[in-house]
Amino acid sequence: MDLSPADWANISLAEALLSRDGPPLFMAAKLGCVAAVKMMTEAGSNLEVLGPKRERPLHAAAAGGHASIAATLISAGCEIDAQDEDGNTPLITAILNSQSEPVELLLAVGANIDIARLDGLTAVDVALLPGTPKGLQELILLGQEDPS
Repeated sequence: MDLSPADWANISLAEALLSRDGPPLFMAAKLGCVAAVKMMTEAGSNLEVLGPKRERPLHAAAAGGHASIAATLISAGCEIDAQDEDGNTPLITAILNSQSEPVELLLAVGANIDIARLDGLTAVDVALLPGTPKGLQELILLGQEDPS
């Protein structure tokens, strides 16, 4: 993809504005800035930049319920089972934040439900915690039964 000088200026401006609280791609994913995420992934930004708790842009998108951003990051080749400093994967992060669309997406692309956090809990364990919406619990339990 060829970017025009205006595209590069927009990317630079977006990076400058977003970088105050973390890496630009991470902040764009966290804030739900679809166009900025698309521009940065197409421009070759590092997909695995780390936020404050060693979470990645996919964690941020999953936590905020930004399924289209998560899909963009996944299509660009990010690691779907990366763990943050607590051992949370993007799937676990989406469950903890009651975000069903990212959970569905992550399950559809093969996120591993058996990876344990530092406290030993897996996505299934987290989904079964009190307060987790029943629909999310059902999604995870269906994902557990999926032979693929």
